[in-house]
Amino acid sequence: MKPLLLSLLLVPAFAFANTNANKMADDYCGTFKDISIKAYDTKDAPEKIAKDALASLKAKKFDFAKLNATEDQFSEGTVEVVNSLRDAKADIGSRAEFQDGLNQIVAACKVQMVSTLNGDKK
Repeated sequence: MKPLLLSLLLVPAFAFANTNANKMADDYCGTFKDISIKAYDTKDAPEKIAKDALASLKAKKFDFAKLNATEDQFSEGTVEVVNSLRDAKADIGSRAEFQDGLNQIVAACKVQMVSTLNGDKK
């Protein structure tokens, strides 16, 4: 499960820069966590999950340009993440295993994003 979620999470995350690396990482990685939980726990349409996630990031004034991405790309990527997670749900294990793996992935996401952002400033 960890390689699947990590690969889906970090694809768009390597190319952006921001003066507030911690906040941007918290917002993005926290939203990924919310997306993953909704995908695992609900039968909500992937498009609804994507719309809700986008609204959440917009409310936080998240700047997709810093990811070299657009809102449409984020929404399309979110739909893919939801579908991929649901397709792999049987291989993930129990809810507790899912949650443990997701917590580790989100923590790694934050570290990687902050490191990348701080490295881009050098």
